[in-house]
Amino acid sequence: MFCLPVDEIEIDGVVFTKYYSIYLPDESMVVLSDLHIGFEEVMAQKGLILPKLQKNRILNILEKNFDKFSPSKILIDGDFKHEFSKNVRQEWREITEIIEFIKSRSELIVVRGNHDNYLKNILARYSITLHNYYRTKDFTFIHGDKKMDWKGTVIIGHEHPSIKIRDSVGGLLNLPVFLHGKNIIVLPSPSVYSSGSDILGNEIISPVLSDFNMDDLDCIGIDEKIGILEMGKIKDIKEL
Repeated sequence: MFCLPVDEIEIDGVVFTKYYSIYLPDESMVVLSDLHIGFEEVMAQKGLILPKLQKNRILNILEKNFDKFSPSKILIDGDFKHEFSKNVRQEWREITEIIEFIKSRSELIVVRGNHDNYLKNILARYSITLHNYYRTKDFTFIHGDKKMDWKGTVIIGHEHPSIKIRDSVGGLLNLPVFLHGKNIIVLPSPSVYSSGSDILGNEIISPVLSDFNMDDLDCIGIDEKIGILEMGKIKDIKEL
């Protein structure tokens, strides 16, 4: 059932990549979701000290997307930042750096996520709109934390989908995945600190997914070193 890994695969005009992104050739647009910039400082305020890896990781992922596709637009589909109640110093500093990196190469489009309550204060410096949703001819982009009307194919984040694979001696591999089916694509999170929803364990958090039969969605696994892997439908993976 599994196919050999590749760097990207095109399905119905959408390119799924090992860079946690999709590329829409007709729009010249790369789409990412759930960056959660500022996570380390929020955890430090709670007493948990983590290395600050997120910003450089995101910049590296963006650089690879620019090198590969030369997109004219980058769309962040929600949860650009992590802290709900304010903009912490790390968010101001690192989001500003990421915005300037993107804007030097392309247009930046940002859709509001449930963590983005105060993001508009940062975006306002660059006259960037924080959209509740964004539509193109064929796609509607919403974060996925609440239901909204949509047309064409809906593209969401929020879920952080992953598959947890256990071996015979108890080892655990947490594999980020794209989910896709008729009229829906669910994006993974590139956050190094995101464990993700266990799709096989029915840990579903997005209300948007209640409109779909989860077992009929296809999974594309992501391994940054070897590529992406077509894994088949959720119902078939469960039977392995």
